[in-house]
Parts: sequence; structure tokens; C-alpha cells
Amino acid sequence: MTSTFSGFSIARSGIFASQRALNVNSHNIANANTPGYTRQRLDVSPSNPIILGNGQGVMGTGVDTDNISQIRDEFLDLRYRDENTTFGEWEARSDILKYVENIFNEPSDSGVQKVSDNFFNSLQELSKGADDLSTRALVRESAISFTTSVKHMVHQFETLQKDTDFEITATVNQINGYAEEIAKLNEAIRISELDGSKANDLRDERNLLLDELSELVNVDYYEDGNQRFSVLLNGRPLVSHDKTNKLTYSKRNTELNSYDAVGLHEVQWEDDIKFKPKSGKLKGLIDMRDNISGEEKGIPYYMERLNHFTAVFAEEMNNIHRGGFTLNGTTGIDLFTFNPADAAKSISISNDIEDDLANIAASSIATGLPQNGENALRMADARHDSTLYGWGSPEDFFASMVSNLGVDRQGAIRMVKNGSVLLNQVEANRQSISGVSLDEEMANMIQFQHSFNANSRMITTMDEMIDTIINRMGIVGR
Repeated sequence: MTSTFSGFSIARSGIFASQRALNVNSHNIANANTPGYTRQRLDVSPSNPIILGNGQGVMGTGVDTDNISQIRDEFLDLRYRDENTTFGEWEARSDILKYVENIFNEPSDSGVQKVSDNFFNSLQELSKGADDLSTRALVRESAISFTTSVKHMVHQFETLQKDTDFEITATVNQINGYAEEIAKLNEAIRISELDGSKANDLRDERNLLLDELSELVNVDYYEDGNQRFSVLLNGRPLVSHDKTNKLTYSKRNTELNSYDAVGLHEVQWEDDIKFKPKSGKLKGLIDMRDNISGEEKGIPYYMERLNHFTAVFAEEMNNIHRGGFTLNGTTGIDLFTFNPADAAKSISISNDIEDDLANIAASSIATGLPQNGENALRMADARHDSTLYGWGSPEDFFASMVSNLGVDRQGAIRMVKNGSVLLNQVEANRQSISGVSLDEEMANMIQFQHSFNANSRMITTMDEMIDTIINRMGIVGR
């Protein structure tokens, strides 16, 4: 037989459950705009019933509050982080390719293609009057302008490479910072969950850090049966519960290629094992800084192309110039000086031309004034020599190089846009499950409020019934 006061106990459990549900509801509403917050729900179940005798069945005893759980889909979390890693890599690549485009600055009135055209035009003018000193001065100045423009581009590439290297070290520091925060949260979560409950808000903070970390580098993670959480990079632990195995960086001992700027860094683990990310922003930055070939070509590739263009151009001009004659009747003089290994960086006008305009070998004959300008014309005609480069004439080569850069840049932009669409789509799906809907929370608030009021009314009713039994029963007829 149930107690006279069992109704009070049932209603009391309903009041407590409704009040706790309202508190969870209020917490959801308060954090509707908190980044990374996952909506929570009070899990309830019927209390253990009382078994009635003589096969009369069981009688309920109210409701128990079991747990406050998060509404989260871990598969969508995994998908989001995979997409975020790809997005981070291509965004980094796209940003740097934009800077490479700015360095080439083509087409424009100040790019290398324009100054080389000016140089050829000045030679064309010189061919009309080989003894004209003002035209010779124009040839020298346009040649100097060409060398200055090329060397300035090399300087810009080296600066971009160093800036990218700095961003790599900053990204490594950022990864280590996230690792430290995750390790601290792991221990805080363990302590908070010793009694079997879930530290939902702390877990939200950790999930948000994983989201941000996934943009920088490809991550794997798992939680074992003892609630010890680990984060892995390429199979090696970055975080082992409350311990971290950080990434470091140190200056290179040897250059990867001849176009490395001075003082670039290699990324490695604390035990000096080299780390090579599979995806993420860090991979995009490293590829753009280092790659000279392959589909993921970076700054060194464009430096090598510029160097090849300059070396072939200068050698061809020198070959033709050496075969001509100066105003003094001498021959065999170079127009440019350069080191073939780093032509774009070392090219300059030769001292002979720098010191004396008469040393420009514009003529094809050694004697007779006014001299002809046939040798200057040969140099000017080289602009149309389609056999000079594998990609055609100097203009063809440079246009093809800029065109390939444009294709690479557009491809990167397309990948960023596609990645952004996929990322937003996954995030929308994730928010539809985990995000706080104020309309839904308002509806829940009304439901829990009515439940609270109904249970309160039940206690009032029970009180009136017991009052009748105690104070009014047996007094009729007195």
C-alpha cells in the first residue's frame, strides 16, 4: 500500500524536474550566440515504481533527472573538420598566389614585359641611326630599366618567401597554443567528471579549439574508455590528455633549392623528427614557400621561371651584341653581365656599356660612317624569335608564364569557394542539430512552466485532500 504522502513525493519530483529543465532551457537561451556552444537537454526517466500486492501491478513514484546531455552529431564534427582542413590549405595557397600576381604586375605599364618592350623599341630606333648618341643613351637606360625591374621582382619574391616563412612559424606557435589549451581542458574535464557527470561547457570549449586547429593542420583525435583525450598529427600525439608534444622550427642547414631565401625554417617535432603536414593552412604555406615543381608549385617555381627567362634573354642579347661593332670599330663586347645560376638576381648592364655609349655594338660593319644599324635591328628582331624559348618568343614566354599563374590562381580561388560552400553547408547541418533555436527554446520554456505549475497545483490539491481527512472527517453530526 502506498503512503498517504506519496502524492506529495511524486509532485515534488515533477517540480524539481521542471525547475531543472527550465534552468537548462535558460542556459541554452543565454548562450544562443556563444561560439561553439552546443544546446543541452535534461534527460529524465520514471522513478522506480512500487509493486502493489495481489497482482495489482505497479504504481509510479514520479520522475528522476538522469543527466544533462549535449545534442551533438560527432560525424558532422568530423566532416566539418575535414572540410576546414582543406579550406585552410587552399585559402593559404590562394592568398600567396595573389601576391605572386601582384609581383608580376602583368599586364601593366611597369611590368617586366613592358620594360622589355621598351628595350626592344629603343633598339629599333637605334637601327635607324647607329651613331645617334641620344638614342644610344635611350638603349642603355632601357637596358638598365630592364635589369632593375627583374632584380626588383627577385627581391619581392625573396621578401614574399620570408614573409611566408614567418607565417609558417606563427602558425606552428598557434598550433602549440591550441595544444596547450586542449591539454588544460582535458584535465579540467577529467576532474569535473569524476562523479560521472558531463562537463558540457568545457567540452564545448575543447570542440571549438579542435575546429580552429583543424584549419591549420590535419588532426585526428579520440577519447578512450577512461575519458583520456588525445590529438594526433600524422599518427603522432600532439596532445596526450594533459601532456603536449609540441612542434618546433629551426633554421635550415641546407637549402632545398637555389632559390631559397636566407634563414628559412624547417618544422619538426621536439625530438627533431621532421614534420610534414598532409593538409591544412600549414601545408599550403610550406608548399608555396618551398615547391619548385609539381602540381602544387610555389614561389621557387616562379623564381626559376623568371631566372630562365632572364638568362636566355641576356645570353641571346650578348650573343648578337658580341657579333656587332661599336662606334670605335671594336667587337666581342657583352651588353649584360650575369651569373646563369641566378641571372635574374645578378643581371646588370656591362661595365663597357655603362662607361661608354660608343661601346653599344649597333653596326654590322667595322668601318665607315655613318655606320649601319643592322646589329641593333638583329637584337630588336629577337623579340619575335619563336625558337628562343620552349614557350616561344620572349613575349610568348612571359605571357605563358603569367597565364599559367592566372590558371593556378583561379584554380585556388575555385577551391576556396567550393570549400567555403561545403564548409557552410556542413556547419548549417551541424547547427540544425547542435545550435540553439530561440523559437524552440521559448516553446520548451512554456512547456516546462506549465509542467511546473501543474505539479505545484497537484501539491495544493493533495494538501486540500489531507486537510479534509485530518480536520473534517468524523465531525459530521457532532
